[in-house]
Amino acid sequence: MQFSFAQDYIPMLEEGNVWNVIGLDGFGGPPTNVTREVTGEETINGVVYKIVNNVDCRYREENGKVYAYWQIDDTEYLMYDFTLEVGDIFDFLAIQFTWCKYILDAYIPEMTVSSRTTQFIAGEDRIVLELEENGTYVESWIEGIGSTTGFFPNGNGFDSASRLTCFTKDGNTYLFNGYTECVILGLEDQFKERIILVPNPVTHTSVLKFPSEATVDRVKIYDLNGRLITNEGINKNNYTINAMNYRSGLYFYQVFSEEKLLKTEKFIVK
Repeated sequence: MQFSFAQDYIPMLEEGNVWNVIGLDGFGGPPTNVTREVTGEETINGVVYKIVNNVDCRYREENGKVYAYWQIDDTEYLMYDFTLEVGDIFDFLAIQFTWCKYILDAYIPEMTVSSRTTQFIAGEDRIVLELEENGTYVESWIEGIGSTTGFFPNGNGFDSASRLTCFTKDGNTYLFNGYTECVILGLEDQFKERIILVPNPVTHTSVLKFPSEATVDRVKIYDLNGRLITNEGINKNNYTINAMNYRSGLYFYQVFSEEKLLKTEKFIVK
């Protein structure tokens, strides 16, 4: 099943499009560098969705709207709506359970469109929506690109703030938010991006997956107060987290290779 675009709508989910995002950790950790890329497509329930690396959701767009499909609950959520006009409200509570983005209740539940303009950005005239909360500017949505915060609207998940550094289309790279270069992931960063916990939050059991070439040999888990809960040596490419072993709440996992920290990330036990 294919979806058509309105003639004047610039599609966002074209294969090869790449978003590079800098994230600032609200818990005092170092900045993160995340790259998202449209890498292919998958048909689910007769609907063609785009695959984006480093996330579990699948995406499609139609007539100025971008949808995220979350396979765990078999539900499709509205992620962007470029048909909104000034004064319209976008309610983030409608997508707070799309855990492929790790949205928490603490995130802005709704934003109001304060401006709708057309601007020449990344080689094309694009619709730009400015959104605010209680009269304070939060972010801009750019047609065919997404948000000034990155691939996702309203931030990059648990990061307290994130910024789109660059967007690449057809081999051409465009800089955003005052950045003078597009940060490229090094080898260790690529390992970090491929260490993922699925699903998150943990409701029964979840699997922490590692790239084989990273030679992960230890996993540590801390609670929100920084107390070490789990410290286990491992010799395989995954580690299972069982919800029965933890109280409900927010935790952090750390992944090590030969005593070198590869990644620290947050997860939720429900």
